[in-house]
Amino acid sequence: MKTSPIPLYLISGFLGSGKSCFLRNILEKLGDDRRIGIVQNEFSSINIDSRILKESKKPYAIMEVNRGSVFCLCLLNDFIPSLSRFIDDEQPDVLFIEASGLSDPVAILQMVHSPHLSHKVRFTKAYTIVDGYLFEKQVRMLKSVSNQIRIADCVLINKCDKLEPKDTITIASQIKEYNPFCNILNTEYSTLPVSEIEIVSSGSGTALALSHLAADECRPLSFPPDVRVETISTAKKIPRENFDRLAQIIKPLLRVKGFLRATDGSNWTIQSVSGDISFREYSHNLLRSEMVLFGEEIEINYINKLFLP
Repeated sequence: MKTSPIPLYLISGFLGSGKSCFLRNILEKLGDDRRIGIVQNEFSSINIDSRILKESKKPYAIMEVNRGSVFCLCLLNDFIPSLSRFIDDEQPDVLFIEASGLSDPVAILQMVHSPHLSHKVRFTKAYTIVDGYLFEKQVRMLKSVSNQIRIADCVLINKCDKLEPKDTITIASQIKEYNPFCNILNTEYSTLPVSEIEIVSSGSGTALALSHLAADECRPLSFPPDVRVETISTAKKIPRENFDRLAQIIKPLLRVKGFLRATDGSNWTIQSVSGDISFREYSHNLLRSEMVLFGEEIEINYINKLFLP
């Protein structure tokens, strides 16, 4: 049993910004030296990202929370005692909470100050990852995105390989308007510099950004934002020649992620962020094709027709 509170890091960011890449990088750097606990929060009933993490091959303990945001008031009271039990059972040295991309994480203070957790965790740092390529569009879209920036001690401007240097300067300036106290790092694939990895490894520090917020800015959203979420889970397979048609259908959506079983016996991951779509061959076995789709008008019936028995 741990005698002192363990460091807790909050990882937030909008859909497809690079949160799972961040955690996979942490596992690669620290997984052999620390027992890492991860709480993965997925808005849908299917957790795609947990299987992405398994590609790291490093040991870790994971708690999956699906079907909503753990920071939504409707779920928070159930989540807190569950997290307390997870800490008791797994005894991690450090804990990372990956918030759903649709979540508004300002309720983190209510969580860490609860009687269940206040003696078990120490809120050490809040990281927020923004998609530099889509930042201006996304930050105007939902209050939850700007709140993710406001609570951050460190903001990663990710996907800088797609940006001009002047663009990162502009984005950094906009971020400072929301949160003048945060540190800003420019990253590709959410890779932290060695100096920041050393800070995480030490577990030192206390999250400060929330202390700068006014009381009326610390009210979490009572309900999730108005983004439709659909899932597909099927034993059917999709011909690879239908990949292009699938890409056309999902291009207007905010975010799509999942795994595909092809009729030629190959397996694939699919990732899409606001029309930036990639298919990557996947080396592990799959029993089903599964996708999670976020957007407004999701043509689920047309997508299902692309799969064959």
